[in-house]
Amino acid sequence: MLLLHSCNQMDELSGEDVPGYSPILVSAEPTLPVTRTYIPTGMRDNFKVHAVSETGSMQKVVMDGYEVEFVTDNWSYITESQQLMYWDYNTDRYRFLAGAPIASVTKIDATSLTLHLKNNKGGDYAMVSEPLKIERSSDDFGKTVNLRFCYAHCRVCVAFVKNTSAETQITDILLTPDSPITSEADITYTYDWSTAQPTTTSLLSDKTTSQAGFDFTNVTIPANTTGRVLSSTTYYCVPDATNTNVWTVSLNDNGEPKSAQFVNEQNWESGKNYIYIFSLEAKTPKLLYVISQEMEYFDCNDIVAGGEFSNNDMTE
Repeated sequence: MLLLHSCNQMDELSGEDVPGYSPILVSAEPTLPVTRTYIPTGMRDNFKVHAVSETGSMQKVVMDGYEVEFVTDNWSYITESQQLMYWDYNTDRYRFLAGAPIASVTKIDATSLTLHLKNNKGGDYAMVSEPLKIERSSDDFGKTVNLRFCYAHCRVCVAFVKNTSAETQITDILLTPDSPITSEADITYTYDWSTAQPTTTSLLSDKTTSQAGFDFTNVTIPANTTGRVLSSTTYYCVPDATNTNVWTVSLNDNGEPKSAQFVNEQNWESGKNYIYIFSLEAKTPKLLYVISQEMEYFDCNDIVAGGEFSNNDMTE
């Protein structure tokens, strides 16, 4: 999906063909050519990448927070200030990390990446790549580098169950915490590159809190429906282990106001989708259960013919 080639030490030869060296290429490579129109749901069309080469104990920054964008039908980073780079076949390995979109990346260097997150329902989400280390002995050395991304935000959705002989209109749906929760924060990822598979840890900081409720799009439950019906609204939320556990759900059930408190036992985590399922069979709404889904890293193989994403992106 977000794919990238690597680099060499001959910066002064940027933009020129260098005999014996492979230039860095940035592209998505599905089975069919893609354009901006066909970037799958859940992907970003821009990201910021940091790359380092290692030779013995020496390190060299080869992509210092390069900005990569999808232009017309391919990925590109070459600008007046961002040179075309080449693989250096005399180095031992390369290390890559990236964040998306560019506007969310507040810091990126060889050992850490910081993204700015904010609760929203407009699809303003951030993503982080899996840290990638490519040894000179690897078959991937000198080839296009496939950076795999996952969500830094989590997602929060609601669904309702009510089996009646008539259609039901659920309106004015609101989930409200009983005390302020994290609504905006920085999340910093730090990397341990000492093992064959680099590891990542994350930490939230500079938290802003709010007690504002989450409002969801109206839901129509057809007559004689036994399954759950999902609201089309999805919130992208800051993952927060200190999330309050008492919330209120309020709504109008065919024009009748209803509300109830419920216990939220979920500690929101990055890259997970949470669907809160409420029953409207009784006089007050009742939380039945919460579906918690683990999101996998995006991978080039998930793009199929027609530009669709084969994984049901963060939905049930």
